[in-house]
Amino acid sequence: MSRTTFSGPVRAGTNRYSPTFNVGTAVLTQSTTFTFTAAGTTTNTLYIPSACKILSITFDTVTAFTGGTGAVTVGNVASGTQYASSTTVTSGGRVLPTFTAAQLTNMLATPVDVAAANGQAASSTIAVAAVGGTGVTAGKLVVTITYVQADDRSSTGDQ
Repeated sequence: MSRTTFSGPVRAGTNRYSPTFNVGTAVLTQSTTFTFTAAGTTTNTLYIPSACKILSITFDTVTAFTGGTGAVTVGNVASGTQYASSTTVTSGGRVLPTFTAAQLTNMLATPVDVAAANGQAASSTIAVAAVGGTGVTAGKLVVTITYVQADDRSSTGDQ
């Protein structure tokens, strides 16, 4: 299997000119996995291009947590809740966080908070999963961030 990487945003459609403009921005995702065999806190960081619009955050507990409780937050600083407040993820299945108005505003354009070695600005999206209690023997959580890149060349100003 091959892989292609290029700079975006990726725009697709059949007519990029008015009056029947129908071009949209491709939706992108990144995921990170937390695996627990004991109580504790783990921090995983995803880096997405700056000024992205976060469309959704999903928490998929693919192995239920045994012997403890689990919660996750998502922000752009360690232990931050800029994008998602503490959400319980102990039992198996998919959980979608409930967003506040402030979080939805923050999700409209991620900040430039990381300068990459190649000079490209990025935004950190930090997920923190904490498992409490005793006797934790299993637990696996996948956090997925779905987003679109900002298009500073868009004629409509939309992403």
